[in-house]
Amino acid sequence: MAPSAEGGTAGPSTQDPRRGTAVSARAGIRPTAVRPHPAVIAILINAALLAILLTDLWLPRGYDISSMYALVVLASAFTRSRAAVYLTAATATLIAASMMASELSDSVHDRGPVAFSHLTAIVLIVLSGAASLLALRRTEENARLVVALRSAEHAHERDSRMLDTASLIAPIGTWTFDPEAQTVTWHERAAEIVEGRPFTPTDVETALGLIAEDERTRVLSTFTAALETGSPFREEFEFTGGSGTLKRVVIMGDPLQMDEHGRTLVHGSVQDITRWAAAESELERTRRRFAALTAAVPFAIWSAGADGQIEYANEAMRSFTGAGPEAGQGEHWKSMIHPDDRDRVTEAWETSIRTGATYDIEHRYRRADGEHEWFHVSAEPERDEHGTVIRWWGATVNVDSTRELRQRAEDLAAERATILESTTDGVYAVDREWRILYANSAAKAMIGRLSVDVVGDEFWSVFGFEPDREASEQLRIAMSTGTPSSFTYFSEGLNRWFSVNATPTRSGLSVFHRDVTEIHRLSEQLSQAQKLESVGRLTGGIAHDFNNVLTVVLGGAEAVVNDPAVGHEARAMAELVVESAKRGADLTARLLSFARKQPLSPSAVDLEDRLSGLAPMLKRTLGELVELIIAPSPDLPPIMVDSGQFDNALLNLVLNARDAMPDGGRLTIGATETELDADYCATHAEATPGRYVMIDISDTGHGIGPEEVERLFEPFFTTKASGKGSGLGLAMVWGFVKQSGGYISAYSEAGVGTTFKLYLPPSTTPAAQPVSGLPPLRPIRPATILLAEDDDLVRAFATERLRSLGHTVHAAPSGPEALTLLDTLGPVDLLFTDVIMPDGMTGRDLADEFLRRRPDTPVLFTSGYTENVVLHNGRLDDGVLLLTKPYTAEQLTERITTALDRAEPPA
Repeated sequence: MAPSAEGGTAGPSTQDPRRGTAVSARAGIRPTAVRPHPAVIAILINAALLAILLTDLWLPRGYDISSMYALVVLASAFTRSRAAVYLTAATATLIAASMMASELSDSVHDRGPVAFSHLTAIVLIVLSGAASLLALRRTEENARLVVALRSAEHAHERDSRMLDTASLIAPIGTWTFDPEAQTVTWHERAAEIVEGRPFTPTDVETALGLIAEDERTRVLSTFTAALETGSPFREEFEFTGGSGTLKRVVIMGDPLQMDEHGRTLVHGSVQDITRWAAAESELERTRRRFAALTAAVPFAIWSAGADGQIEYANEAMRSFTGAGPEAGQGEHWKSMIHPDDRDRVTEAWETSIRTGATYDIEHRYRRADGEHEWFHVSAEPERDEHGTVIRWWGATVNVDSTRELRQRAEDLAAERATILESTTDGVYAVDREWRILYANSAAKAMIGRLSVDVVGDEFWSVFGFEPDREASEQLRIAMSTGTPSSFTYFSEGLNRWFSVNATPTRSGLSVFHRDVTEIHRLSEQLSQAQKLESVGRLTGGIAHDFNNVLTVVLGGAEAVVNDPAVGHEARAMAELVVESAKRGADLTARLLSFARKQPLSPSAVDLEDRLSGLAPMLKRTLGELVELIIAPSPDLPPIMVDSGQFDNALLNLVLNARDAMPDGGRLTIGATETELDADYCATHAEATPGRYVMIDISDTGHGIGPEEVERLFEPFFTTKASGKGSGLGLAMVWGFVKQSGGYISAYSEAGVGTTFKLYLPPSTTPAAQPVSGLPPLRPIRPATILLAEDDDLVRAFATERLRSLGHTVHAAPSGPEALTLLDTLGPVDLLFTDVIMPDGMTGRDLADEFLRRRPDTPVLFTSGYTENVVLHNGRLDDGVLLLTKPYTAEQLTERITTALDRAEPPA
């Protein structure tokens, strides 16, 4: 028999494998005899009564069997019905009484015995009924006791099973303490827990020695108090088992009166809760870690029931909102949501509660100071094994700064997209597989696919880098090495120049693609202009020195020609020298014109009259094989040019046209008023926006190629055969037009002809009427002249020539020396000075100082190269008289006389 709660024995346990599934003998169902149905017993009783009655009637007088009715009454108790016993006893008594009355009425002599016999039977019937009723009562009480016993047995069996189950979770056993013997007896399971001997008394000191020292006093005090008061007690402590194992147990006990002598025994239990304590300790550590974690995280952590009611929230949300503990309970959190967001948030939360879907939303919470910030709130449902939501776990993260940064990033991205779309540069990005990730409108416009989405297309098939292998290689190197690359290439497919800046990125390359065709062309034009400017400076310097030499040569040769003492042959030779010097002077004039250093005297010129006046000379120049057509538009405004230089420029262009038509042709000279706008000038570097009178000179000659057109205005460049041209004619025309504030262009096509277009500025004043007749002769008036000339030969020649005209000349080689000489002189009628001189003082500087000392005295400048000293914007400064080197004696005399005429007459 297995022990039951270690306090006694019970029937076979339901967990005993030897007993199978049998229930305890006392608790189970006992086999019982089969009892007849009460109705059958009632029929038998009635039959017995009837049988006794019939027998009694049948027997002769003197035979009385009335006492047998008592036996039937006793038998009625087997119905287990009090009503049946009462009825049977009453029936039997009535029958016995009736029989007694009947027999007494029929008998005269023996009435006494008859009455006695029947009365005895009636008494027996009554006694049998009472005995039956008493037996039934005792039977009912026994039945109740049996039911109670069986119920107690069942309860005991359940308690035993629960104890067995509890022992499996946490072993539990019982013990008994005898206060008189001061011993503790461990029952079987308790002994296993404490690792002691079962049912062997152990002294108290030994038992207390098992308890941890720091808990021993507390346990002993509790135990002693329980003995004194007779109260139950409970304690939890650690102890060391017999094997040295440290365990944690719970003991419970209750002092009880256990024997007939009234001795008090303490009966109790001990349960090993080591695993529970460890689990609780781990749970507590987990709880503390969770609490520390939720307190440390900078965002709110919360949970809610399946109905959506908030059950828990950490301190983070309360700190932010400034609310009390109620902030994390129920639906108080809704009051802290921004009013504009509340309906949306509530609807989303209710939807998640209803459907079990993940809750994810952003909205604004109210801060403690009343302001609102944006939060991202998310929650996931916790489900049981059936998939039913039992709880919600959520987090609320402040994303106000993130949202602001995201908005700024979106704004920057939109701004960047706007910038990239508005820029004229093509911008695109490619991945490492050379697939296009992005291309702005400018990039697509460059390749003629503005309305086509090129994202995802293969890069090399879209942008025309091939066959420029160097350009494609630059991009591949940038991609493979991660090094930025910049280069310029020419796309033959698009016939354009492009500048490319490729920057490696994580995904591939970011490329800025700029169309620099016009910049490239303008750069070439600028380079050409700079080259021409450099050549002009060189030619200007050469012309300056050459003009000084020619001045002396020309003057000396003229003197020889005019000397009556010179022979015929010598005079002829001198005349050849004069002509050669004039040709040299013309050459230097062309050089200076190209260099835009030729002094101009512009005036308003009627172009139609000028062309009409030049027409005869131009026809003679072209010859009979070339047809000349002059067709200017009517009502043209006058042009502001130096008429002499304009005639030379036009004549040079006509001569070029004639040479381009050796077999004859047609030359057309037209003129019209036009305007050059900013767009045109942006692509033509030398042009300036404004209104112009455009003169076009077109021939039907053999023409030239585009490479030669680009070099037409270079000095000494010519398309004519060797010896047929100096290469300075068009250079002179270019210099004259630029110096006049205009613009010139050329277009030529081989086999078709050439067209030159001269854009000259219109005049704001009307053209002067031509003066008829010769100018009046003026007598030479002797004067005192201060001469400043750094070239010794020119200074000697000018001094001699002026003295031959009757003038008094004081000469100096530089400006400072001329001023020193001026201080020693009396009245001076004229300052005649070179423009370009050494010692840091130009002719202009000398003239300014001279006029400060001698006001109202005329000044005459001379130079072969002015270097913008008295010439600005191609024109002489106001009031400046200039004698250009080389000059003849006649030119010298004319200019000296003109200068002296400007002086006021003597008082």
